[in-house]
Amino acid sequence: MNIAIKLLTSTKFAIAIIAVIIALAAFGTVYPGGDAIFGSWLFLPFIGLLALSTVTCSLTRIRPLWRAVTHPKLEVDDQFLQQLPYHTKLTGVAISQFKAHLKGFKWYESTSSETTFVFAQKGRIGRFGPYIAHFGVLILLLGVVIGAAFGQTNPYNDTITVIPVGGSQQVDGFVLRLDSFNVSYYDNGAVREYRAIVTIIDGNQVQTRDITINGPTNYKGLTFLLYGYDSQGVIESGKASWVAFQIKNDTGITLVWTGAAVTLLGIMLSLYISHKRVWIKLYKEQITLGAISNKNVVRFLKNIDNLCAKLEDHS
Repeated sequence: MNIAIKLLTSTKFAIAIIAVIIALAAFGTVYPGGDAIFGSWLFLPFIGLLALSTVTCSLTRIRPLWRAVTHPKLEVDDQFLQQLPYHTKLTGVAISQFKAHLKGFKWYESTSSETTFVFAQKGRIGRFGPYIAHFGVLILLLGVVIGAAFGQTNPYNDTITVIPVGGSQQVDGFVLRLDSFNVSYYDNGAVREYRAIVTIIDGNQVQTRDITINGPTNYKGLTFLLYGYDSQGVIESGKASWVAFQIKNDTGITLVWTGAAVTLLGIMLSLYISHKRVWIKLYKEQITLGAISNKNVVRFLKNIDNLCAKLEDHS
């Protein structure tokens, strides 16, 4: 069991899995008909392994981290404080003065015999950034698996349909009608935009939409992309008699984008929010203070040093 956990939490193991997934994805993207690999049992097990590795890595590390940030150690000795990146001793300074200057910190206090212990921290959410990112990756992978496993089962997925202008095509229980197709130009004659105006008819629901090269439309899990048009007709008469649309199944795409957003949020929290911690030990009117931060260490410790010097000067 320990060997399995050690393997699943190994960075090298995760990188190897990701490399295989990238290689398979590249094959499926480049080679004709290769997209079938995304729903195959060659591709999905590696997605499962990456998900299992992510979960195992998170669970083995997040529990002790959660306990450390929610139940911090207050009663520390001088040896602990002296091992911190910043430590100093002050006389004639009150703990309330630190509380007044260190804004946004969450304070904890404990008294034992003649000694008062105080702990303050700020930005602890930043420590959970990697695990929020891990959760986002899991959501993304779930979207990929759903898209790979079920997207390929739709008979309309990855097909090309050619519709004459004014004509329509039955697609997965609804009708796609091509109302018009327009080509707009810049003053120098270069093409500005290709635009197909379509109407989706689904029972009593009727929706008119535009489809451009960079603006596909989605309906009931299917994405319609502008694939081709009657270029000869446009050249001869300025009008196209038909337009071709490529149909893609976007099952799971919502989860993919949600997972990507959550992953980005976790990365941003991890990169830009520092977990700052300060320990204060008061014994017989002498304060022993120690401080540490997991990011922007030099700036934070310099600020603490300046604050200590300022408070001691005014004591």
